[in-house]
Amino acid sequence: MPPWSGHSVDPAEMEARFCVEDGMAYMDSIFEEPSDEDWDKINDVKQILVLIPPREADFVDLYYFKKLRQTDIAEIFGVSQPTVCYRLSRAADRIRFLMYLPPINKDEMMADLTGFLSDPLDVRIMVLMWETTCQSEVAKQLGVTQGLVRHRFLRSVNRMRDYEKFEKYVSLFQYIAEHLNILREVQRSVWNDKITHCLR
Repeated sequence: MPPWSGHSVDPAEMEARFCVEDGMAYMDSIFEEPSDEDWDKINDVKQILVLIPPREADFVDLYYFKKLRQTDIAEIFGVSQPTVCYRLSRAADRIRFLMYLPPINKDEMMADLTGFLSDPLDVRIMVLMWETTCQSEVAKQLGVTQGLVRHRFLRSVNRMRDYEKFEKYVSLFQYIAEHLNILREVQRSVWNDKITHCLR
């Protein structure tokens, strides 16, 4: 490795180095000369911002809507640019998940599942998995083990597969199973983890 030459890195170049996430490219695509369809997506994103962690929502607003650079956002919030990159990438993942989450009415789902699943614990597990996408959070709220949550969740989904009227719930829970922990807010304090994530 050559010795440091004493030249600083251009902030724009730093952003390019650290931000190669497909999720962020997806977000960028709807903000460049938006079509009518893109405007609909932009409005959907604005609605979803209230459902993601506030800091991430602020970053998305500043980066995509106010067009600030990541280095400027980092300075405003007193964090590193890779931290901004990581949070923007995580926000893009959450937004994409929420945009394509099958629409379900909670009261209707609870009524349907209560009439189908004999154990009220199974109903609570399914509803909480829909709300949190996180087995550990569900286990914590219910005072049970993650293994029990996972077992009951998968068992319930498998039972639903045999009934056409539960097709929408099977699709919903399969989608959640493919995106476990997507809504979970994790505090990451190790700087190297943030850089590694942004370089993937």
